Amino acid sequence: MKERILADLDDRIARHLDGDSSGVLDRRALELVSELTDAAPDAGALARVAALHLCRSEALPPEGSGTDRRLAYALYTKLHAVDPRLVPPQVREFFDFPAPHDDGVARLREYEESGRLSHLERAISLFRQEMLEDGGDQEVVSDLAAALRLRYERTGQQTDLDEATELTRPRRDRTH
Repeated sequence: MKERILADLDDRIARHLDGDSSGVLDRRALELVSELTDAAPDAGALARVAALHLCRSEALPPEGSGTDRRLAYALYTKLHAVDPRLVPPQVREFFDFPAPHDDGVARLREYEESGRLSHLERAISLFRQEMLEDGGDQEVVSDLAAALRLRYERTGQQTDLDEATELTRPRRDRTH
C-alpha cells in the first residue's frame, strides 16, 4: 500500500513539474498524504510529502499558498537537519539551506571539539556529496582531504590516507 501511495504522489509531482498541477491540487492528494503519514513515515515518505506541499504552494495563488509553503519548509528543514542529501539541491537553494559543504565544515568543527568519530564520518559524507553535486571546487577537495587525513590519524585506515594524497595532487595527475 505504501508503495502505491508513493507512486501516486510521485506521479502527481511529476505532472506538476510538467505543467499540470491538477494532481497536486485535488483533494485526493491530501488524502494520500494523510494515509502515508498515519503510520510512522520514513524520510523518503516525508520527502514526498514535503515535495507535494511545495508543488501545491507553487500552483496555488499567492494568497492561498502560505500554509503549503510553511509545511514544505518545516518538513524540508527537519529532513535537512537529519541529512542534507534528503533535500534536492534546488530546494536547498529555494529555502536558502546550507550546502552540504557548509554542513560538512560544521561537522568537522564538531569533531575537532568533541572527538566523536560520527561527526567526522558525517563531514566526509557531506564533502563527498558536494563533490558529486558540484564537481568539487578546490575548497571542497581540500576539506575532504583534510577530513580523510584526520580519519586516518584516528583509525589508521590506509585507504583514507591514500585517497587524501590522491585528492591533493593536481587534477591532471590524479588516477581517478
